[in-house]
Order: sequence, then C-alpha cells, then structure tokens
Amino acid sequence: MNHKMAVPEMLAVFDYAPVGIVFVRNGLLQHCNRRFCDLLGYAEDEVFGQRARLLYESDADYVRLRHWARQALLAGDPFDVELPMRRRDGSLVYCRLHAAAVDRENPRGGTVWIVEDLEEQTRIKDALWDAQRDLEATFAAAHVGILLLRDRKIIRCNPRIDEMFGYATGEIIGRSSRIFYISDADFATAGELYPLISAGGTHRREQWLRRKDGSTFWALISGRFIDIHHPEIGSVWIFEDMSERKRQDERLQSALAEQRMIFDNTAFGIAYVTSVYLQRCNDFFSDMFGYPAGELAGQSVRRLFCDEETETDFTGRAEDGLRRHGAFVGEVRVKRKDGSTFWVRGTAQRVAWEQGGGAIWVVEDISERRQAQEALLRAHDDLEVRVAERTAELETANVQLQSEIFERMQAEEKIWHIAHHDALTGLPNRSLLQDRLAQALMLAERSNVQVAVLFLDLDRFKSVNDSLGHDVGDALLNVVAAGLASVVRDIDTVCRLGGDEFVIVLGSVTGPDDAVMVAERIVEVLAKPVEVMGHSLRASSSIGISLYPDDGRDAQTLMKSADTAMYTAKSRGRNNFQFFSPEMNVAATRFFQMEQRLRQAVERDEFVLHYQPQVDVSVGRVCGLEALVRWKNPEGGLTPPADFIPVAEETGLIIELGEWVLREACRQLREWYDAGWPQVTVAVNLSPRQFQQKNLVAQVRRILDETGVPPQSLELEITESSLMHSVEEALAQVQALADMGVQLAIDDFGTGYSSLAYLKRFPVSRLKIDRSFVRDLCEDREDAAIVASIIGLAKTLGLEVVAEGVETAAQLAALRGEGCQLCQGYLFSKPRPAEEVAAIFAAGAI
Repeated sequence: MNHKMAVPEMLAVFDYAPVGIVFVRNGLLQHCNRRFCDLLGYAEDEVFGQRARLLYESDADYVRLRHWARQALLAGDPFDVELPMRRRDGSLVYCRLHAAAVDRENPRGGTVWIVEDLEEQTRIKDALWDAQRDLEATFAAAHVGILLLRDRKIIRCNPRIDEMFGYATGEIIGRSSRIFYISDADFATAGELYPLISAGGTHRREQWLRRKDGSTFWALISGRFIDIHHPEIGSVWIFEDMSERKRQDERLQSALAEQRMIFDNTAFGIAYVTSVYLQRCNDFFSDMFGYPAGELAGQSVRRLFCDEETETDFTGRAEDGLRRHGAFVGEVRVKRKDGSTFWVRGTAQRVAWEQGGGAIWVVEDISERRQAQEALLRAHDDLEVRVAERTAELETANVQLQSEIFERMQAEEKIWHIAHHDALTGLPNRSLLQDRLAQALMLAERSNVQVAVLFLDLDRFKSVNDSLGHDVGDALLNVVAAGLASVVRDIDTVCRLGGDEFVIVLGSVTGPDDAVMVAERIVEVLAKPVEVMGHSLRASSSIGISLYPDDGRDAQTLMKSADTAMYTAKSRGRNNFQFFSPEMNVAATRFFQMEQRLRQAVERDEFVLHYQPQVDVSVGRVCGLEALVRWKNPEGGLTPPADFIPVAEETGLIIELGEWVLREACRQLREWYDAGWPQVTVAVNLSPRQFQQKNLVAQVRRILDETGVPPQSLELEITESSLMHSVEEALAQVQALADMGVQLAIDDFGTGYSSLAYLKRFPVSRLKIDRSFVRDLCEDREDAAIVASIIGLAKTLGLEVVAEGVETAAQLAALRGEGCQLCQGYLFSKPRPAEEVAAIFAAGAI
C-alpha cells in the first residue's frame, strides 16, 4: 500500500523538477519531464523514440560523449559533463549533464540523464553579483553611518561611520560600541534598549555621542535586529549627524526668542485680535488697560470700549478699512479695568484674512496729545471770540488789542509746551525728543562730532508705587527729573518717555568719555537719600548708552541700541551703566531662553534642596543647616543658583521659587524631627524681591502652621542691601518676623552699606561674614582686618557670627584665633541632599 502511494509523489517530483530529466535506452529518447522539453524547445510527444544524436552539436560530440558515459556507467560510477546542446530550433544552450544507470547491476538496461541550464544559472549568479555590488556601493556611499553590531561589538561599518567619528578605515572593527558614548552610564542605558527591540520594532532616539578626539555631537540613532528569531546574528544601526539641524533649530529658537523679547518689551501695546476676541497681547497692552498679564487673553474686545455705540462704530470702521485696504488707523476713547477712560490711537494690519485670520493692532496712549489738542481748540475758540470782540474796539482800544495779541502768543506757547512736555515732570516728552534728537544728528553729521543717547530706567520703582502709593512714586519721579536736569548742559535734552523711563541726548560729544562723565554724575546724584512725602528714599537707575555713528546712524536705531544696553545694565546688578555692543543682542536672547527654561522648571518641579551644615568649631558639632536650592536641569544635571537666581529675580519667578524653598525646608525639618534627629535650625535665604512682599509675614506664619515647625527652628537670612532699601518698611517687616519667634540673620555682611545706627535697631541674632572676605583671609591684610572688625562688632552688639566659605585649615585657625566659633564651608561638608544630611546627624560630629 505504501509503494502504491509513493508512485504519484514520484511522478509529481518528476514532472515539476527544476532540471530536465530524460530516460535513454539504446540511443533512443524515452520519457522526459516538462523542464526538459521547455529547455530544448520540444513538445512532449515529439521526444519519445527520437535518436539522442539530434540533441548534440555534431556527430563527434555525440560519439565522444557516448564513449565517456559508457565507460563510467559500466564501471558503476556516475557521469558528469558540461557541453552545448542543440535546441529544436537549432540554437545551442550550454548545459551540465549528469547520467546514471537505471539499474546498476545492468547498465545496458537504460540511462537517466539530468540536464541543467548553465546559462540561466550564470544569469542568476550575475544578477546576484550585480545586486551585491550595488548593495556594497550603496553601503559605501550612504550619507548616513551604517553599523553592524554583534554582542555590542562592531562587526562591520561603512566609511561614513569612520568619517563621522574620526577613525581610520578598519580601526574600530572588533571594538566595543562603548567608544561612541560619552560615559559608562550612557552606554549602560543604551544597552537596556535591546530587550525592547527584540519584539521586532525599530528604536529611534537622539543622543550626544563622542568622536575619537573627544569632541561631541548630536546624533539620530535608529536600530533593529537583523532577525528577531536569531538575535545572535546581530543588529543594524544607522547614525545621522544632527549637529547642523540642531544649530538650525537653535537659530530658529533664537529668532523666535528675539521676536518674543521685542513683543514683550516694546514701549507700546500690541494685540492680536480675531473676530471680536483678543487672542494675545503684550504686557504693555495689559498695563495700559489696567489688567494683570494674561487676563485679557481670549476676552471680547467689547470690555475695552466705553459703551456699545462706540464699540459698534469703531469696529465697523476698522473692519471696513481692513477688508478694503488691509490696514486701518483710528482714534477712540476706551476704558481701563477700573472704569477710568483714556484716548488711544490704534493701527491695525490684517493677517491671513482669507484663511479666517485676524488683525495685529498697535495701540498707543494719546491722552496727553488729545488733551493738548482739546486745550488748543478751546484756547483757539476763546481767542477768536475775544479777538472778534476787541476788533470792534480797535480804533479806540489799540493798546488793549496789542495786549490781547501778546496774550494769544503766550497761550499758543503754553499750548505748544503742553503738547511737547511731560505733564508730571515738565520735561520734554517723546514727541519733542524725536525733534531734538533729529537736530542733534543733523548737526553731528555736518560738524563730524558724536551724539550720545542715554536710556535710563529706575531700579525697582514698581515696589515704591506698590508699597508707598502712586503719589509718592510721582513725587520721586519729579525729584529724579530735577536731578537729571542738573547734570547736563543747556544744549542737552532730558526727556521722560513715560513710567520710570528717561532718555538723555548729549549733543556734540567728542567720544565715550563725555558720556561716561554724565553717567557717573547721574549715578552719584541719584545715590543720595532724599525725603519724599515723609519717606527716606534712595533712587538708582540702570543706564544704557549708544553713540552716533558707531551704534546707529538714525534716531530709531540709537534708541533701540541704548534700550538694549540698559537691559544689560539691569542684568549686571542694576545701578550701573553699559555701552551698547552687538554681543548684547546675543546676551538678551540667552537671557530670554533661560527665562523660558526656568518657567518650565517651576512648572515641572525640577528643583531640589541641598543642605550645608553650620558647625560649632569649639565642640565640633553641627549646630544648624543652610538650605540651598539646586536645579535638576534635564539638559545638564544640577545647575548652581548663581546661574539661574539672577534671572528668577529679574523676571519675578523668585517669588514662587522662594515660597517653594521655604515650604520644602520646613517640611524636611519636620520630617527630621519626627525621625528623632537633633533639633537644629534651618536657615533659608530671602531674596530682595521676596523680602519686599507685603504678605511675607503671613506667608511664613502659614508655612510654619502647615508643617508644624517651631518658629525658633527657622532662620531667615536677609542681605544688607535688602534691609537698607526703604529702612522703615524693612524694620517693620523684620520686627514682625522676630515677634513671631523666627530667628533672623544678615547675610553677606560687609558687602553692603549698612549704617550702625540702623543696624542696632534691627532685631537680628546673627551676622554672616561673606565668603569673599574669608577666601583671602590668610593672604590679604585688608580682608583679615574686615573679618576681625565684623567679629568684634558682633560681640559688641551681642550677636553671633558665622563665617561662610571656610575651605582650608589655615582659614579655620585664623577665624578661631579671632574668636569666631560658628563656621560653614567645604572644609566641613559641601551642600548635600537631604538623605546624606541624615548621615551627618547619625555621626553626631564633623
């Protein structure tokens, strides 16, 4: 039964074999399969009974083949040969023939021949060779790096890999792929990806990699296993150098940041409106209408108009102008959030109108100009009436008429003065500034001299308005205006742009030294304390300076350059002046980028506290800790506070960050107390801006109540400069904290300008010697004298003193020699995370 079942299978193999098969007996062709017929061009019924001779090129070939085959077959051996065979149409095809006797015991009983088409095999081989050659060429010429790894060792790579990583050809073959990674940690992390791609997926990521020379670059990496069922074969990885693309992205982000900086810092309101909804506006726009930043976004513009009739009329004219001409300019009376009204001039430009877009509006407060125009019209009408009345009496009252003409001239001069001067300070306004600056530039061009533009912004003026009221702020502005006018020549111009911004134009200067002289005099004049409505105030300013023609040849460019330099002065500690340089635009962009990353860090909770022990060196024990904030920057590890605190202070983010630091320090202290650690104090730094908050005392009390920390366990460190700014207000703030039981310390003592008369009034318990004096204590006599004086002063006032930045045994010995018992610095411990501080408590001593 099995034998019968095998016959159909054998026939199927015979018919569908990929080689030709034919049976020959006594020189005659017998049975053959389809492949044999197709190869030689015969129909199946044409082969049977034919002489085998017709398949060969000549009789000699046939006779020679038959002789060789008979000898091999009679000896019981198989027979193989390669030769041309003749097709039915007479053409030749080169074949390999293999012959074997049907019955080895009786070789004359018939022979089975297997015929293979060598030309087709050659074509297949050639095709495979061509494909292999094309693949190799593609592999070699690819613009991306291609790598074959097996067990994370480099088996093969294309030239682009060698070029990308700076290796010679063949140098990396057989080496571990660790050579591409910056650190062992990066290499280990990459190894964790292999189980993820074993399921058959492709992994993609961007990563910093290292070249042979140690330089690094951004790369896009893609990889997968060659065969997921046989991972031992290896994996293929493609590397693409992303450095240029990253640089392009950075340039794009820089451009966007610059546009954003211009949008946020321009001196007029900008808003984007679609339909009747205000999608976005800058801070100046919000301030102009009396709204907090961000509150107007998404609101209807109707709330900005005095009434529905005014809104309907103005928006109708604006929409008609935008639809017809793509632009619109109009003036309208609007209202602030508090209901007060003022006049604005709106200039609109439509954007993507056909795609349902809206319009960009530039809005300028023209209330003063409108008031001047109205005053001019009223005066004009009044004068016209009076002139008409007097004209009739001209013959009898000529003298009186002359008097009226004189009055009219005076009135017109007064109106002109109102239109071109600031209503509060009496200084020239923006309109007159443009005229004076234009005249100065024309004269400078003719006379080959220079012009200096000084852009001033009062430091922390907003805190005066917020804490003491706008009446005090206005009075202070008048004092500042008088001081500025006192330091310039008659040919120079002092202008108030608005708010706390002033501009000074120095005409016909010989060089930067003239501008430096005026800037130094401004700093000196404003530094003097002044009495303003019962308050002792000090004003300081940040000053930016630009020079014609070096920094600009027109008024607009000079103003912009001076404005940029002014922001640089603010970023460098305020109360100074800076000359414009092209690098400032780059610095402004970097500042904006840091601000954006910092805002994201606050939202993502990327901050941690480290703690540095304060040691009583007389007994060698920890007596307190200072909480120091660190930023876990995903792009670069821990970022020290010196890199981001100034940005946070400038942008106001320090308020939110400072509250988090205070709460987190108290929470951690409570956790340590609950765990049984010693009841030490924790010191927290208060930034100047944080200290000036009106709700600071309530905030501290709330956090202490929430965490359950005793007030005497918290020490707040306040800088000298914070205490000396608005002394009476600072004294009230400090006294309220002391009454609560919170301990207070003056940080960085010796770097400010505190008065001993004021110092003894503050209820502080500790002075902290600034690290700048401790650093050179053993080499600099002046620093040693300052340290000794501070320690002596503290003892006289009954205060403790802490030396910061102690790093060497020599410094410690010098401090102990002066009687300083409390020290802090790397000599004892660097700032540590909370979990490591517990080990210090466990040890019990340093």
